[in-house]
Amino acid sequence: MESKLSRTSPAAARAAAPARDDAEPPSGLGVLEKAMSVLNIVSAAPAPMTFTELLRAGSLPKATLHRILATLTREGLLRHDPASRTYRLGLRLLELAHEVWSDFDLRLAAQDELVRLQAEVGADVQLAVLDGDSVVVIASQEAGPLQRRNSLVGARWPLHASAAGKVIAAYMDPARLDTLLARLALPALTERTLDSVEALRSELVLSRGRGYALECRERDDTRVSVAAPVLDIQGQPIGAVSISGAHAELALSRLHGLSSTLIGAARTISHNAGGQVMSIQPREQPPQEQHYDVQCVTPARSLLGEGPVWSPRDSALYWVDILAPAVHRHDAGAGQDQEVKLGTMVSVVIPKATGGLLVATPAGLMTLDMGSKSLSPLCHPEAERPGNRYNDGKCDRMGRLWIGTLDIGTAANRGSLFRVEADGSWKRMDTGFTVANGLGWSPDNTVMYFTDTHRRTIYAYDFDLLTGAIANRRPFITLDPGDGTPDGLTVDEEGCLWVAIWDAWRVSRYSPQGRELLRIRMPVPRPTSCCFGGPNLDTLYVTSAAVRLSEHALAAAPLSGALFAIRVPGVRGLPETSFAG
Repeated sequence: MESKLSRTSPAAARAAAPARDDAEPPSGLGVLEKAMSVLNIVSAAPAPMTFTELLRAGSLPKATLHRILATLTREGLLRHDPASRTYRLGLRLLELAHEVWSDFDLRLAAQDELVRLQAEVGADVQLAVLDGDSVVVIASQEAGPLQRRNSLVGARWPLHASAAGKVIAAYMDPARLDTLLARLALPALTERTLDSVEALRSELVLSRGRGYALECRERDDTRVSVAAPVLDIQGQPIGAVSISGAHAELALSRLHGLSSTLIGAARTISHNAGGQVMSIQPREQPPQEQHYDVQCVTPARSLLGEGPVWSPRDSALYWVDILAPAVHRHDAGAGQDQEVKLGTMVSVVIPKATGGLLVATPAGLMTLDMGSKSLSPLCHPEAERPGNRYNDGKCDRMGRLWIGTLDIGTAANRGSLFRVEADGSWKRMDTGFTVANGLGWSPDNTVMYFTDTHRRTIYAYDFDLLTGAIANRRPFITLDPGDGTPDGLTVDEEGCLWVAIWDAWRVSRYSPQGRELLRIRMPVPRPTSCCFGGPNLDTLYVTSAAVRLSEHALAAAPLSGALFAIRVPGVRGLPETSFAG
């Protein structure tokens, strides 16, 4: 008969044997169990623990505990403080938790929202994550009877030819993106595929600026899609939610209109999983404010119309669409419009005294010839910050350009204010802004105004016209959180400021002392900037935006993105100055 001793397992026998400090380190599962017991003890402790405390709290021999602590510390699972001789949990555990969250838990966090989103938009909805140099669909909700459709779960899409891939890349930090693009193959899958790094980079900048990415028959001649990022707590992309469908069923205009709903869903998924959230919708239409005849003067519908400037030399108004990159020219006398599409984001257009136009692109300040559409570099003050882009800009009455910058993902306090001379030399005049915006000067050139939209504040500086020096920055106008945010501005001949108020359906006029004098109700929720133009400078031109407005909001404000003109009796503007270069 077999004895009890012979039936005892080797593991049980080892467990029953007395511990020896000089024993060889256990291997396999035994090591893992002992390491986990140490981690559990440290995790449960109210404060970092010394070696003696760990020895007392556990049952490991001294030599074994030494070896396990050394291994856990080397692997980053524990942190050792030499000063206090204590151990605490290491940051590697946070990294491992992040990897688990960004895969398995991300599906759980997204499940209900994907169902809701699909029911609302009536099109296919996917959740995708980055895997190597492509994206993989990890969850999907298809439109129509499921028995007639193949699930997209497990589908692998090329990063450069899918909305989900592009939006994940667009939200990467610059170093990680550079590494990815250096090795990424860019096969041309259709005639619309972006098959060069330069073209893809420009598209990623636009996608980051919009908050969503588009794919229009770039992977498949019959399919289109729009995607928004899911962000972790540090604002890094760990997935993307996309809406896709047949090109014949989802027009490009509808994809833009779906972006707001899509971003809301991505925001909810990020929130469910503990990541970042952002507010994107304007408030409802306010009660009727003072009525003026607001005329829509051009059929152009910009995603983000900005920077209107009247050119007396050309008897024309120029402005830009930042996110569907183009420079627009409106001849008020002839009623004619010209559009020059650019292959890169453009945020400022200003006539040059020597001919042509000065424009701001992510690659720097350029001279644009509208006829040939050629760009020639002038300077690039923000070259050292590739994650930043130029925003609003305007010339003082000496012809110097003042231009603000912002982080393309609107990270706080990364923007600056630059002064650029006619020869392209430049100087950083102030910094620490989040969304640098509208600029203007008092009629006597003693005050300069500059806006940080993120802080809802228009600042005033003391200004010296001869030297271009600024000093004594102070808040001039600060809006309440529920009252919209200040965007572009202009100054009239009485020294009053006219400010486009984003998400508030209005343009407001403020006295030189900062008191609101007038509100003009606009037919759109997102007016962006304004200037005076026309032969007598008595027409207020206002640009607007349609970006990230939901289909419901666009239905309520179908003129979103248009250019408007308003005649305010008794009010005239000041002439804008061309760039001296």
